[in-house]
Amino acid sequence: MTVRSWLKNIAVGDLIRRTPGFYGYFRALLQKIDHASFNERKLITDRLLETAHKTAIQTPYAHTRNIQENDYLWPYLEKETLRDAHNLFRRRSFLPLSKATTGGTTGIPLKCVRSWRSVVFEQAVFDHLAALNGVSWKKSRIAILRGETVKDPSDLTPPFWIKRHGGKQLSLSSNHLNASTISFYIEALRQFQPELLWVYPTSLKMLCRLAPEGRFELPTLKLVFSSSEVLTPEMNEQARSMLCVPIIDYYGQAERVCASYSTRVGEHYFLPAYGHVELVFSYDDPEFDFYEIVGTPYWNEAQPLVRYRTGDYARAPKGLTESEISEICLGIRPFFGVSGRQSDYLISPEGGRLKGLGSIVRDIPDVVQMQLHQTALDTIQIHVLPMPGYSQETEKLILHQARQKIPESMKIEVVCVDRLYRTKRGKAPLVVRTIAS
Repeated sequence: MTVRSWLKNIAVGDLIRRTPGFYGYFRALLQKIDHASFNERKLITDRLLETAHKTAIQTPYAHTRNIQENDYLWPYLEKETLRDAHNLFRRRSFLPLSKATTGGTTGIPLKCVRSWRSVVFEQAVFDHLAALNGVSWKKSRIAILRGETVKDPSDLTPPFWIKRHGGKQLSLSSNHLNASTISFYIEALRQFQPELLWVYPTSLKMLCRLAPEGRFELPTLKLVFSSSEVLTPEMNEQARSMLCVPIIDYYGQAERVCASYSTRVGEHYFLPAYGHVELVFSYDDPEFDFYEIVGTPYWNEAQPLVRYRTGDYARAPKGLTESEISEICLGIRPFFGVSGRQSDYLISPEGGRLKGLGSIVRDIPDVVQMQLHQTALDTIQIHVLPMPGYSQETEKLILHQARQKIPESMKIEVVCVDRLYRTKRGKAPLVVRTIAS
């Protein structure tokens, strides 16, 4: 039996996620490192990294690469390598494992395995961050608007939610949230009276944008926890204004190699106790430098990965020194946030990869959300969820902004739809390519 199936039972699930011994140690470590200096953090994380290396050396992957115990010059680990040879990265465990398959938003679906300690550590992180904002994750009534499969997506008759964990959790379907169902969602949330709202950013965006007259209040709500997708600064500001509660913008991956969080718009901090972070310069624009995030997890003995290239980019100030980058990696100095993914690109007929596409969908009025679909090398469809004020002028603005990133050799068509494409995990990626990449 996997941990995932055990978690369906509240008593057993809570015991696993907060296993005595592991859980208490992790909470204490997170609190200690929050108050530690740069040198103290460096000492702690160097020891954790050394242990992670010793664990990873025991994998078949290390044996095939002839990596020795004192060899710290591990090569970068690509997603394709993990996908094609995932069994080489696993270690045996006598404890139940949590197994998952990523939804493929990076373009490369992966099979992931997590150890018992990794599951407990993740819950300790969630509890720690909530506690920093005066909220108990364990005791709160939690509404979840993420990737839950509640019913057939074509069934548009309420309810679109299920109560779980003795009525303390309300799991709502992101797939059914649209203009015709928004009133049911708002009423269900008001009746449930959540203290914590755990969301995908794209679902939070739809919830706020579709709310009648742009108003949405939940008097009992204390905290919003946003994760698993990129929360844009604009959406962060709008949700804070509407819901009048703090928002934790949490960044992680299915591979669980590192993590960061933000409680203020534009200020993200890596969690140094989670995993070792390297920032590798990738590209820049007139405002920011972009660094690919490379991580080595500390707690997943079942699938220990070293120097794993996440394909995600940290948006940082221009011209950082090496010491400033080290401070960011250890959570001392903030960066601006995670911006896009390696898969968020279009392929031009000339063979180039068009990136920085977030600006196309930014600051468009009378639109709930947009998504870029590449159906051929020379054809882009922009799928739009329109609001009542949507007009030809809106469409002209969309086309104008798209042309700032997409060359004339590619046709652009704006298509109004009633729902966006979502992966099996309920995520709505910015770019959907149905051509070979």
